[in-house]
Amino acid sequence: MKARKTGSASRKIGLAAAVMALIALGAIVPALAIGAYGSEATATTPGSVPTVYIKDGKKGLRFVAPSSVTAGEELKVVNETDPHEVGPHTFSLVTKGSLPKTHKAQKICFTKGHICKAIANWHGVKGNGPVKENPAEAGAAGWDTLGSLKTKGDSWFTGNKPGTSIVQQVTVDTTAGAQRIYFLCAIHPWMRGSINVLPAG
Repeated sequence: MKARKTGSASRKIGLAAAVMALIALGAIVPALAIGAYGSEATATTPGSVPTVYIKDGKKGLRFVAPSSVTAGEELKVVNETDPHEVGPHTFSLVTKGSLPKTHKAQKICFTKGHICKAIANWHGVKGNGPVKENPAEAGAAGWDTLGSLKTKGDSWFTGNKPGTSIVQQVTVDTTAGAQRIYFLCAIHPWMRGSINVLPAG
């Protein structure tokens, strides 16, 4: 199933340019210093599409995500932050081992040999150039592939307009049982979370 986009995703600014702008404004390091954390769980109303929200507020920038979804369900990602204040985001599936775990790792995440820079490459970004592939898809259609430094994963760039969103089917292979997917924002690498994908039926 192809991605259904319900919002507009601007490609005028590259991921690298967004990161450099945030560093210049001093927006990244202070957030790391105060220990802004990355995610919290939310309940899904029966019959509704499970949704990951990108939020800002007293708790800092964070993902608010369902604790679990069922394979085959659609998963929606909605950006509720103002890109003009905090910059754009990515929702990028990565392996657990690829998550930057320390403040130092988060600070250098967008440099060569680190996962945030790899995510920019998944989106076709060259230098400070624009995003050329959005969403970046790997494996089967939908949310199914966790990337690393060696393997491309699934990722979505929110762009620079408020209220953008995307809906894709969760196509993770659960024939061997439940699988956990991990995700982070390449632009704000302290933002991360995980969702347990349950077998259908």
